[in-house]
Amino acid sequence: MIAIGTHFYPADADSERRQARARAALLALDGAIPINLQFTDEGYRPDGFRTLPVLRQDSRTVTGAGGVRKPIVSEMFAALADAARAGGCRYFAYLNADIEVRQAALETVLSGDRDAYAFSRVDLDPASGAELGVELFGLDMFAVDAGWWAREARRFRPYIAGEACWDNVYAALICAHGRGHVVNEKPGIYHERHPMLWKDGPFAEHNGFLAALDAPYFSRWCRYAAGLDEARKAGVTVDRRRLAAETLAEARLSAGETVRHAARQMRARFRHARR
Repeated sequence: MIAIGTHFYPADADSERRQARARAALLALDGAIPINLQFTDEGYRPDGFRTLPVLRQDSRTVTGAGGVRKPIVSEMFAALADAARAGGCRYFAYLNADIEVRQAALETVLSGDRDAYAFSRVDLDPASGAELGVELFGLDMFAVDAGWWAREARRFRPYIAGEACWDNVYAALICAHGRGHVVNEKPGIYHERHPMLWKDGPFAEHNGFLAALDAPYFSRWCRYAAGLDEARKAGVTVDRRRLAAETLAEARLSAGETVRHAARQMRARFRHARR
C-alpha cells in the first residue's frame, strides 16, 4: 500500500475539472490510500478521500505577504509520511493536484526498492487527449520511503507548492542523499496541458531564494535535464541511469565548490534580507 495525496482546493471550473479527473484516477488505484491534505482551519472534503486538516504553514506565513494561500511542500511530505506510517505503508506519494496517476506508476514504486522516486509527467492535448510527450524539466509526483524521509527531512527546505524550483531541488536531493530514481521514461502519470501562469512576486522570490541556498542541487538537476533534452532533440539514445549517476548522485562538493557556494549563500541571504 502507498499513502498518496495532495492538497485539493476549490477552484475555477477548468481547474476543478482537472482536479476531479485527478481524484477519480487516485480512487481507481489498487494499493493506494487516497489522502486530501487541508489547512487546520479549512474543510474541503472530496468524497472518497481521507481528509487530514493538519497543515499549519502556508505561502503567507513564510513570506509575510498576501496573495493566494498555498501549502508548503516539506510540510505536506511530513504529513503524508505520518499517514503512511499510521497505515502501515512503506511509501508515501505526493502529487500536484491536477495529475492523473495510473497503476503503472504505483507498480514502479512497489516493485522497486529505492528510497525515493521522482516522476516526470506525460502532457496530454486538452482537446483530443493525445499524448504530447514527457516534460523533462519538471517533476509532478514523488514517492518516498517514510523511514528514509524521517532520517533526511532536515535537508528539504520549506518551498511553496505551485511555484518554481522546488521539484528540481527535491529530485536532486533524493538522488544525492538516497537511492533515488528519476522516472521519465513511460512514467505513468498524466497532465492535461494548460497555460502556466508563472508570476514574479514574493512567493516566487521565496522559492528563488531557497533555490539559491540549494544551488548545487539545482545546478545538478539543470545539467541532468539539459543533457536529456539535448539527446532527445538530436535523436540520440542516452543511458538515463548513467546520466543520473554522473550528474545527480554525488552529495559532496569539492573544496572550490564549497567556497563558491558559501559565497553564493551569503549573497543570497544579504539580497533577500535587503528586499
